Amino acid sequence: MNNTIQHLQKLTSKTIPSAIFFLVTLSSSLLYSASPTPLSQFHVRDQWNLGGTGGWGYIVLDAPAHRLYIPRTNRVMVVDTDTGKLLGEVEGMKNIRDIALDDSGKYGYVTDPTDGSAGFVRVFDRSSLKLVASVPTGAVPAAIVFDPSSNSVIAFNSHSHSATVIDATTNQVTATIPLAGRPGSAITDQSGTVFVTLPALGEIIRIDATAKNVSASWQLAPCTGPSGLAIDSVRHQLFTACEDHKLITVSSETGQIAAIADGPANAGDLDFDSRHNLLFVADTTGTLSIFRRESLLKYSRIQQVKTQPGARTMIVSQNDAKAYLVTSRFGQNTGAASEELQFRPTPIPGTFSVIVVGR
Repeated sequence: MNNTIQHLQKLTSKTIPSAIFFLVTLSSSLLYSASPTPLSQFHVRDQWNLGGTGGWGYIVLDAPAHRLYIPRTNRVMVVDTDTGKLLGEVEGMKNIRDIALDDSGKYGYVTDPTDGSAGFVRVFDRSSLKLVASVPTGAVPAAIVFDPSSNSVIAFNSHSHSATVIDATTNQVTATIPLAGRPGSAITDQSGTVFVTLPALGEIIRIDATAKNVSASWQLAPCTGPSGLAIDSVRHQLFTACEDHKLITVSSETGQIAAIADGPANAGDLDFDSRHNLLFVADTTGTLSIFRRESLLKYSRIQQVKTQPGARTMIVSQNDAKAYLVTSRFGQNTGAASEELQFRPTPIPGTFSVIVVGR
């Protein structure tokens, strides 16, 4: 009996290491063969020529309805993102800047400074594409957000340095919040907090949409002239671009800042895709820079996509990481204008288009 046990012990001591080596080798081989195929590169997938005259403002995407809304001076173009076709236009406005959509799928809100003497938020029905209300604001409203938590629309007035809060149920002004300087880009975390840049002061301020007041103000030094604003609400991070071409992240809870990457000169819109951990930055030269988040404070530029000069206005779909950019070809102003305007690049009528970048 003892001899049998000793024989088994010797046999086991020899065969187990060999078995382990075989399993490790097999596992390594399987892991290597199962390693993921590298994702395809971003590229210009399509370009939709929409034509028309006039400039354009900030664009907004209704991904569930497959619609892209584009402010075009005195109207809003509504584009089908499946086909690239123009579905219709919201008319009856004068000099629109920015647009926001409610969370019910019913209404859209557009800032209209008119000629600068009076400001309005124009409310339109997204089914009929007809205006249903005009709400007075401060002087020269530009940025606008819809906050679902408080069911309010907040328009930021450039000349009067204030924010107009509107009840989305009644379309009545419920408060005017004074600001320390001219507001720039604005964004909401969808949970009752709104953020806006004050470029001349080098600040981002936080607004409590329910209390209707400024709850925090954060200096961004050494970052100056913050332009563009994006958010990752899940990880409480804001993103903006500085005049020195640095990209920074700002904690939406504490205001703590950190430089995360070198951005392009003349950065335009920024957008963050939290599903794929990608930060998109458009610029006036016609380059879309794409950064991947490696950690909360480390971002690597993975690609630059050539689009078209002037394509600095952008929105990104959180569903499929597609970026939509708008621009036109430019020429010299040949009409009656001042010398400055005469030599300023002017959109050529009929050349306005949407550029779609994706994998």
